[in-house]
Amino acid sequence: MALAASALLADFSYQQKATVTGGVLASAMKVAGVFSKQAREPIRTTVSLKGGRMAHRTAFHASIIDLEAQTITSIDLQKKTYSVMTFDQMKQMMDQLSQRMPQQSNPNNITFKVSAKATGNAKQIAGLDAKELLVKMEMDATDQQSGQSGAMVIDMDVWMAPSVPGYDEVRDFYRRMAAKLDWSPGSQMAMGRPDVAKGMAEAYKEVGKMEGVPVYQTMTMNGAGGPQGQAMPRPSLAGALGLPRTQHDNGDPQAPQSLMEMTTELSDFSAGPVDDAQFAIPAGFKKVNPEMTKRGAR
Repeated sequence: MALAASALLADFSYQQKATVTGGVLASAMKVAGVFSKQAREPIRTTVSLKGGRMAHRTAFHASIIDLEAQTITSIDLQKKTYSVMTFDQMKQMMDQLSQRMPQQSNPNNITFKVSAKATGNAKQIAGLDAKELLVKMEMDATDQQSGQSGAMVIDMDVWMAPSVPGYDEVRDFYRRMAAKLDWSPGSQMAMGRPDVAKGMAEAYKEVGKMEGVPVYQTMTMNGAGGPQGQAMPRPSLAGALGLPRTQHDNGDPQAPQSLMEMTTELSDFSAGPVDDAQFAIPAGFKKVNPEMTKRGAR
């Protein structure tokens, strides 16, 4: 029965382009020399799906998720190394990180509010008729020691096109992976914070309610200070997400701060056969320990 089910799964692939277009974090990293020219250029990813396997490949990195083997393989195409982590190891590492969070200084209480609204606007994108969906995720953080509060708002302007033949396989893959791993796209940024990960999952759930394919998306991450002119506390929501403090944190605490702006485009959808090479580890690559296990051991 398992073999029969796998045989019914169709191959599918598409291209994804993500571009950081602005925000004070990007500006700060440029000044510090951290934001390299390579990082400022669009990140182009080939996403391939074949049966119970999904691969994401860029010019420098590849990751392969195998639902049947329950493994995540990470390949560094520059260092010519690769690592393999099982789903059980991933869940164990996430649990360990979660247990450490309450022991860290100045923990935050974080609450979420997620909403989605179809605007009725429509336009053609890449030859497809797309409709606009606005998703807003509001996150409030309170520093337990000082009582100060800070806020962050993530606005996503998503253009949904009618269903593309084969894209349902992508949705089904993510649903099956979430069931096995309690995972959602974008949850890496909330690693170690189950409350933040829950909020990210709620946002993707809202997008998932819309029929079709998110062919173009603009994400704006805004930060704001606390009430009565209080400065945004450092152990704030931005800190919980692992975002660095910027010089704007001590500016007008009531003014929204555009921390990060990014666009994501999907194109070149194909329901044709996917080459098995997309899921193969290149010959001669050296196996190393997963980077996450190194962080977890600290």
